[in-house]
Amino acid sequence: PAQLALFGDKARARQLAAEHGVPLLPGTGAATLAEVQAFFAAQRAADPHCGVMLKAVAGGGGRGMRAVSDPAELPEAYARCQAGGLAAFGVGDVYAEKLIPRARHLEIQVLGDGTQVIALGERECTLQRRHQKLIEEAPAAPLPAGLRERLLDDALRLARRLDYRGVGTVEFLVAGDRHWFLEVNPRLQVEHPVTEEVTGIDIVELMLR
Repeated sequence: PAQLALFGDKARARQLAAEHGVPLLPGTGAATLAEVQAFFAAQRAADPHCGVMLKAVAGGGGRGMRAVSDPAELPEAYARCQAGGLAAFGVGDVYAEKLIPRARHLEIQVLGDGTQVIALGERECTLQRRHQKLIEEAPAAPLPAGLRERLLDDALRLARRLDYRGVGTVEFLVAGDRHWFLEVNPRLQVEHPVTEEVTGIDIVELMLR
């Protein structure tokens, strides 16, 4: 339960990732509309073509997410993101991250017993529609040299330093040979059989044990 509470707050999860040296996109904590507007303005000053992704702090399953490429669209997008978080999760807090166009989405399957943590490789879940995963495969399509190892190292470092207990996934965005922490899902995911097929390991049995 403690881990569900910890990682259910995505802004807090970003903070934890930063504290443990996991790469992060530029972003905010839970922020007001004015703070998000200031963040967007700062990003635009460095890159006139960049956008932002608004996310509900308690979001999940593609709910409470809005990509914004025009600062004029921020107020409406913020309100919609806030309303989506309230309706689905009872929490209206919103945070922002720099938008990475055409990023890949990879997740690392981890399992821990409170003293040890292992990883069962990655799943590629880039093929999505409206932020809903459609197809997952393992292992991921060819990755740049060393990237898989860095993803595994960062996922395991975060989970080990938090004495992770249970099953879960540490999710990342990937562009080229760079990667950034996205979130932790501290639970069994419906796509776990993809990893079971390629490893022969019964993740549900391990979770129960």
